[in-house]
Amino acid sequence: MKLSRERRSGKAEKGSQYHLQNLINKNPDSLNKRILNVSPTLKSALSGAIKWVSPLEKENYLEYQDEEFLEAVGYPQLSSVLLEFWPNGGPVWDALGVVPLKGENRNGVIILEAKSRLKEIEGGGCDAQGESREHIKRTLEKVQNALGSSIDVEDWLGKYYQYANRLAHLYFLLVTQKIPTWLVFLYFGNDREQHGPTSKEEWDNTLEDVKHSLGLRQRHILSNNILNVFYNLKD
Repeated sequence: MKLSRERRSGKAEKGSQYHLQNLINKNPDSLNKRILNVSPTLKSALSGAIKWVSPLEKENYLEYQDEEFLEAVGYPQLSSVLLEFWPNGGPVWDALGVVPLKGENRNGVIILEAKSRLKEIEGGGCDAQGESREHIKRTLEKVQNALGSSIDVEDWLGKYYQYANRLAHLYFLLVTQKIPTWLVFLYFGNDREQHGPTSKEEWDNTLEDVKHSLGLRQRHILSNNILNVFYNLKD
């Protein structure tokens, strides 16, 4: 079942959602610059500025999932294909962007997840039941095989399930649909109200644990399109 539009919209008051909303709507150039600085592949493919399509103030900061996210980034025709890949109730994206590509008459895609506390990386695991859970397991096993992970799929359904399902959706767009796509993990530093990390190293240590727990190699077919962007709020 999809989340309601009410739960996925509105101005945030604190945390990563608050900082991200401010960046997208008030200072997108700063965010774009930091993303491009860590991605030679995106920088070389880009023919113009990244255009953010969510969360926008004029749309009450609405966030998207499932077929709505595909429509927002300009690929509504893939809705039925996505449903074959992943059941309804997929990731609700913190931010979505479209990327004008050199020499092509289509856009690339940016799917973004933001965090300002280490504990946000962990979760309660996959709560899908029945056929939906089996569907997700089958898809994650395909992604694991493509990435060279030999970890039991149940581990991908555990505390780092959110990270795993974001990888799966990057795989869907980039590998199965051949759409140039970049998955951005935006990590804020010095969110004092949230008692968040004060240094990039703190995030790095946690991310190494994520990769180890999911059995991810240092290099795999998605590596160049996964971008870890660190944004120090002091700056």
